[in-house]
Amino acid sequence: MKTTVTGRHVEITPALRAHVEERLEHLAKYSGRPTEASVVLTVEKYRHQAEVTLNMDGVLIQAKDETSEMYASIDQAASKIERQIKKYKERQQGRRHRRPAVPLNSEALAPPTTDASMLAERPKLDSMTPEQAATALGDGDAPPLVFLRSGTDEVNVVYRKVDGTVAWIDPTR
Repeated sequence: MKTTVTGRHVEITPALRAHVEERLEHLAKYSGRPTEASVVLTVEKYRHQAEVTLNMDGVLIQAKDETSEMYASIDQAASKIERQIKKYKERQQGRRHRRPAVPLNSEALAPPTTDASMLAERPKLDSMTPEQAATALGDGDAPPLVFLRSGTDEVNVVYRKVDGTVAWIDPTR
């Protein structure tokens, strides 16, 4: 783990750096990946702050703690980071093992019923040209005529408009 330790108004002694690295190496076993850590240690009067930022492959985890002793601040900030890593790992495991929602009522499990007023048909369609279909449509209030267009075998529709003209529906256009 790559660790950067910065001090504001405090000198970073080898013992302090070793303590920070030891605590962060302890966190590396939870992250399981190479990580980067940035630690900022600050002293203002009697307040000793430790701010830890951990980058685990794009996931940024931060913790900040303040006590009257620097070592205690480092330990508490590292404990906060540890809790956050564990929580993140649990969420990731939960997402992997999540099952799709199952409907609670038995109606949702039953196959859909068909309404008697609407039945699906598969009639045999004649192959003809749009002109032949318009002629076959005839005069008056004939229902729309569905046919296979000769040469392309695509389904087309010919129907009579309100004004009496014949319209042709070609789904490819």
